[in-house]
Amino acid sequence: MSYVVLGLVYALFNAFYFRYNSNKHFNAYVLGILRGFGISFLALPVVFYINFDMSVSYFMVLVLQGILIGIYDSHVFFASSKYGSRSSTGFMATSVFVTAFMWWGIEYNEFVKILDNTPKFLNMILVLSGFTVSYWQMMKVHLSKTAERYLYPAVFALALMSIATRYIALKGGDVVHGMGYYLVVSCFVSGVYSLIRFLFEKVDNTKQLMVAPFREGSFLWLILFSVVLIVSKTLAFRVAPNPTKVMAILLLTPMFQELLQYHKIKITIEKVCVVGFLVLLLVED
Repeated sequence: MSYVVLGLVYALFNAFYFRYNSNKHFNAYVLGILRGFGISFLALPVVFYINFDMSVSYFMVLVLQGILIGIYDSHVFFASSKYGSRSSTGFMATSVFVTAFMWWGIEYNEFVKILDNTPKFLNMILVLSGFTVSYWQMMKVHLSKTAERYLYPAVFALALMSIATRYIALKGGDVVHGMGYYLVVSCFVSGVYSLIRFLFEKVDNTKQLMVAPFREGSFLWLILFSVVLIVSKTLAFRVAPNPTKVMAILLLTPMFQELLQYHKIKITIEKVCVVGFLVLLLVED
């Protein structure tokens, strides 16, 4: 169950990450540029200790992961500023369902095994449904159709990221290699993606947006938070039975955000239900 502890660390630093920009209101693409290139540069010494002799398919997954990071981060941050962070984050609960079905599509034998045990399959569906509905109620999700359409790419990007992260962690050899490939290659690609999108954005104050994080002087914290987030995430996906469980733990992020902001968590029936369904999901074989 070490993946539970790692998943909680992942959710905690994800909360730090979201809280950072909720206070700063930086451009999402600028954050992606700083985060992607910053992490890559910080992890550069790793290239002297890892072997870059990898298959083409593995390299393509690393590149895909970088693009997915860019899509997810930009959509969630822009949506948070436009539609509200609680509603935007709450809508991401659907990614747990999407991850589960994507994973079953890839690991079809596992899906067949679950289907052979009908009570177990129905129980899992009920638990996933209960978790998602409770989470929506906790977050008070009320989004327009326009907002939903904008967030759907982020939902699918997050689901694909979870599966890609597991692939990178397991197929990269040992822990150091899998982590090194992610930090150096995927993060660099995410920076390139964000840079291209930013350059094609029609904004009047490009220079001001680019220098704003440097003027604040706290962007180094963003990079350090992100490194811890990626390390804990990669390790969690590596040792977890399947990526759906880690994704569900990640959705505790809003509770950690509340704890960071108010130094306490207000107990509500919705939060109790979320934690209860999460426990049921984690103990499910």
